[in-house]
Amino acid sequence: MTNIVPTLALLILFCSCISPGKKDEYKKANEAEDAVQIHAEEYIPDLSAALNEISGLIIYDGLFWGFNDSGGKDELYGFNRNGEIIREVEIVDADNEDWESITQSEQHIFIGDFGNNGGHRKNLCIYKIKKKNIDNEKEQKVEAKKIEIEYANQEDFGYSHLSTPFDCEAMVEFGDNLYIFSKDWADRTTVSYKIPIKKGKYKLQAVDTFDVHGLITGADINPEKNRLALLGYENYKAFIWLFSDFEGDDFLNGQAQFIQLPNLDNAQTEGICFLGNDSLLVACENSRGIKQQVFLVDLKKISNETHPGE
Repeated sequence: MTNIVPTLALLILFCSCISPGKKDEYKKANEAEDAVQIHAEEYIPDLSAALNEISGLIIYDGLFWGFNDSGGKDELYGFNRNGEIIREVEIVDADNEDWESITQSEQHIFIGDFGNNGGHRKNLCIYKIKKKNIDNEKEQKVEAKKIEIEYANQEDFGYSHLSTPFDCEAMVEFGDNLYIFSKDWADRTTVSYKIPIKKGKYKLQAVDTFDVHGLITGADINPEKNRLALLGYENYKAFIWLFSDFEGDDFLNGQAQFIQLPNLDNAQTEGICFLGNDSLLVACENSRGIKQQVFLVDLKKISNETHPGE
């Protein structure tokens, strides 16, 4: 009997199923077997000190855009390849309680104020900004509409520091909807949620779940809309989950590739965006001896794209 228990444990570990919202049932992946390693290259090594806690990253209007997370100013910063801030955009009717993610559609920019590592917040929201209201001025102010969100299955709002499943730092826009990917401190999984991009108040209902073996801190979809990247770390070892060959918005059922970024060990990776279809930019905040900066991850270094060994 002593040999049966380890065998059963291994079978449970590597089995897969799709039951969104059930914490004891979720798709698992063998990241060790299929993992590849890519050396992240310096891309913007001298990022302005004003973005020392950069969280979130997009490319828009010839600039890179980000902001500081919890406690930062209610401002969006546009910076160039030299790391110099070219534009400062104050969101006048917003409050940066814990901004964590940024994404964009053709006409709007969305900022996710849904960081919740204590699991007790009741004011989670997403700010929706019209791109046409952002001009070329160095300093400017814009208004935003608020999309309010709450987790449909959250009943306990007691403070649970770094142990809650109701935290989030990753969001993408796809097909006129927003997709949010949770940061589960307890199970190291991610749950995906889907809401419209329209102003309103929405209850987050789980769509799918995937065992990412860590904490998800960023997300983006490439220009061709056929690759989803989830950024994260575990014990401050940075990684990316790359999903491809999915149908429609069924992202987490696509081909999954686990990418390790060994030279970013100890970096606090907080933002990610595609640079074209075959490269990713990863933003790190000033933490653990690594200063704020942006790295490039060349996906062409993966042999045979996302199907190693075939």
